[in-house]
Amino acid sequence: MLPRVSKTRRKIPYKAQLLSLRECGAHLGAEFDRGRTVKLIKRNIDALPKPKQRHYVYDDELSGFALSVLPTGRKTFVAHYRLGGGRTGRQRRITIGVYGKITAEEARAQARDILAKAHLGEDVAEKRDEVRASLTVGQLIDAWSKDGALINRRTGAPRKQVNIDNEVAQANHHIRRLLGSRTVESLVKGDIQRLRTQIATGETTTKRKGRTRGLIKITGGQGAAVRTVRLFSSILSYAVDAGFIERNPALGIRLPASGRRHRYLSPEEVRRLGEVLNRDAASETAATAATVIKLLILTGARRSEIEALKWSEVDFRFGMLRKETSKTGAKIIPLARAALLILEEQRQWTSGNQQWVFPGQKGDRHFDGLGKEWEKVRRLAGISDVRIHDLRHTFASFGAGSGVGLPLIGGILGHSQASTTQRYAHLADTPLRAAANVIGSEIAASLFRGA
Repeated sequence: MLPRVSKTRRKIPYKAQLLSLRECGAHLGAEFDRGRTVKLIKRNIDALPKPKQRHYVYDDELSGFALSVLPTGRKTFVAHYRLGGGRTGRQRRITIGVYGKITAEEARAQARDILAKAHLGEDVAEKRDEVRASLTVGQLIDAWSKDGALINRRTGAPRKQVNIDNEVAQANHHIRRLLGSRTVESLVKGDIQRLRTQIATGETTTKRKGRTRGLIKITGGQGAAVRTVRLFSSILSYAVDAGFIERNPALGIRLPASGRRHRYLSPEEVRRLGEVLNRDAASETAATAATVIKLLILTGARRSEIEALKWSEVDFRFGMLRKETSKTGAKIIPLARAALLILEEQRQWTSGNQQWVFPGQKGDRHFDGLGKEWEKVRRLAGISDVRIHDLRHTFASFGAGSGVGLPLIGGILGHSQASTTQRYAHLADTPLRAAANVIGSEIAASLFRGA
């Protein structure tokens, strides 16, 4: 059924109903130019063409309920009303939400409530303006952390709590510290540029007490500045969607490239690392850290995927890890023989009812002490510039050097979503398993040489 356009509730002529969807969209555009209305439902909204300039498309059932359509294609629900009644009443407009983030049915319900209040003399827009004028950046961060941070802005999917916590901490450490008392409405592009410069020059460097890792040093620098400005832009976009501000002042801020580096350990460096890891450990924490590091370089897994590994995710029969969650969702990690032997040994001394492969020393938590131990290990191995994540790069580099194809390496690392969601049994005898073993053998040859 094609969209219905009316003026004083007059339907589209029968001939127009026979048009294709594209032609109907053009027909609707022409009707809007002449001040016509349409019922604002999903089918009709999706058929709207992009105008040459902003258009307000009014609903033909609920007077005052409208859709703002921009040349970019962005569509926003609004409510128009007059205070005081009649043509002499003061015109007011309030944004309800962006189409796609809010449905037409939800927008209609909100518009009905706003218009009902306006009919009784309550100015919702004036209250909104008062909130805008007084809303500080600190209050915006609080609102975003309870609402906007919970959902991925691009996909709409729920986000992992650890990522939410990290971004909230980043916003508090940098943005709140420098701009927390400023009102959001007063921000301009220059304020965001100054924020970037202040973080890059280290003005927000500080230390705080961590929950499990002791004292945490928060540094600035160019990388922190880029990440924080991008985060702030996302928070301000949330403010636009929520109706707190009309425009995101962070749009158009120029940022340098992310500066991602790829550091790979050479076979000689891996050998030195192995010598350190295979020494008698000075403590239980050091011993656990050494085992975690070995698995990281032998599997190419991310730090959280090994630190928070559960025994229920280890499949000894098929030789793989079946992660329930990861950065890219459910994931399968094929294991080399050397990695399987390490896990077999780990299973021998952990209790049978233990949930975590690497349990923490306090409470029912997984191991979380790798940071400090890694500092000691890399210093002793003479690789002080190597990060924990570089072990993942090293796994990939050994695979490429051994002649393993890039698609197979990507499959092992979880870069291909199709491979990560396959049933683990299907991977038991696939090339991914063989490729993981080739890479693991190459690394193990250097890692355990002379041990």
